[in-house]
Amino acid sequence: MIRQSFDLEFITPCFCAGANPAMAEIRAPSIRGQLRWWFRVLGSSAVQEAAVFGAVAGDTGTGSALRIAVADFKRGLAWKPPAIDQNKAENYTWHFASASGKAPNAGPNVTGPRWQIQGALPPGSTFKLHITQLRPLPPELKERLELARDAFLCFGTIGLRATRGLGAFHCPQAKPWRDLITDISKAGFKVAVRQDPDAFPTWDSALKDWSSWLRFKFRKEFKATRYSALGGIQPRQTSAVRFRPIQLPNEQLTWVALEAPHGRIMSRAVPEIITPSLLTGPAPSAPPNRGR
Repeated sequence: MIRQSFDLEFITPCFCAGANPAMAEIRAPSIRGQLRWWFRVLGSSAVQEAAVFGAVAGDTGTGSALRIAVADFKRGLAWKPPAIDQNKAENYTWHFASASGKAPNAGPNVTGPRWQIQGALPPGSTFKLHITQLRPLPPELKERLELARDAFLCFGTIGLRATRGLGAFHCPQAKPWRDLITDISKAGFKVAVRQDPDAFPTWDSALKDWSSWLRFKFRKEFKATRYSALGGIQPRQTSAVRFRPIQLPNEQLTWVALEAPHGRIMSRAVPEIITPSLLTGPAPSAPPNRGR
């Protein structure tokens, strides 16, 4: 039995909850699900996934080789969700978190139960993550699991809007993030790092920046109503593109866009979006109003 412990601190609000969406909490199953996602998209087979995370299949079911636990949670300073403004780029990150769980007939200005102080874990909240390997794994599986763990600790997120930078955290024990870019790129990921500017003083200034890229660059080219690497409605498809803030040694932040290998996540072929030199220069903005 091998037990590893990691210290995590949220750098963006986390909307993770159990039965009551109005009360945010850290949930081990959510972390387990994210670890499993990374294990899968980094190239592991269904058989390998079952050997590590377990599977239910009648008499051939397999128990998990991992135990995930969280401890020592400490809530950060209270954070109040902002007012939703459809005209701001940030709405593209906040919207589904603010609308989640609201009544179907509620008006457009009504928010859901998560959109209040207790509905999110604020930045600065900390906890310990314990990952216990319950039985020995073959060398190849052990290596794949370690890569998935490292990728999660560096680029992972927890909770609602995980693909849009919410629920992001910093882990001091994580492998250097630029080294991880090399590792996951070898496994098929496309990664772009924000350049010129390459640092932001606060998490919300970084969020405003990647939201501007999402709204005025990506969504301008790939509409939400059309199936693309940004996801789809019919059929329902999560985004293969993730926006992820990174805490720098000076406590400023940068951010990256990661595109998972389409063959491991998308149900139909679509063009790739992310290129290494993409996120360079001032953030895109709305076109000026045209007077008549």
